[in-house]
Amino acid sequence: MSDQQPSLPSLAAREPVAQAHADETQRGTNRLAPASLYLGIAGAALSLIPVAGPFLCWLPALLAIVFGFLSLRTARGLNGLRHTEALWGTLLGFAPIPITVLWLAFGVALGGITDHPIAH
Repeated sequence: MSDQQPSLPSLAAREPVAQAHADETQRGTNRLAPASLYLGIAGAALSLIPVAGPFLCWLPALLAIVFGFLSLRTARGLNGLRHTEALWGTLLGFAPIPITVLWLAFGVALGGITDHPIAH
């Protein structure tokens, strides 16, 4: 049997872990990307509701567009971190525009049909 005690880990062994943690905190985050995605989904879903949808969808859609563009810029600086979420959030933020146009066209067409009395 040996009288040697087990050696304690040196501080040098802990440096790579500490360095990895420091690199992670310096890298940054892109927290607006998922917010943009969720708001874009909400805006697109709200725009599908008849009558009230075109009025309810604009606030989440506008926020999705703003957050999406900000997070796309942030993603560019962070080597593409959450770029896809930011892109989809921005695109879904624009989705209520054509959906609202379709609702308006449907309403105009329906109004044109109901203005004429049915001839007997």
